[in-house]
Amino acid sequence: MQKPSEKNLQKMWNYARKYAEKSGTYFHPDPAVTEGVILGLAHHMDTLGRPLCPCNFYPNKEEEAKKRRWLCACNEMKKWKYCH
Repeated sequence: MQKPSEKNLQKMWNYARKYAEKSGTYFHPDPAVTEGVILGLAHHMDTLGRPLCPCNFYPNKEEEAKKRRWLCACNEMKKWKYCH
């Protein structure tokens, strides 16, 4: 995976911080996991135009992004209040 754009990287960090603050969710205790998720979200913003959760396998990422259920904050995060 190529390094995501700085613009989308900052956008996803800002989004994640604000979402955690507003929703009462927390980042993963291992900062490397959080960083990996943010990098994946930013990469998907660059390639798909949407923050598709990078923690899952999708046979067709473009189609999955249209369905919206795995866009950050994904359904699992909304339900369980934590990110992988």
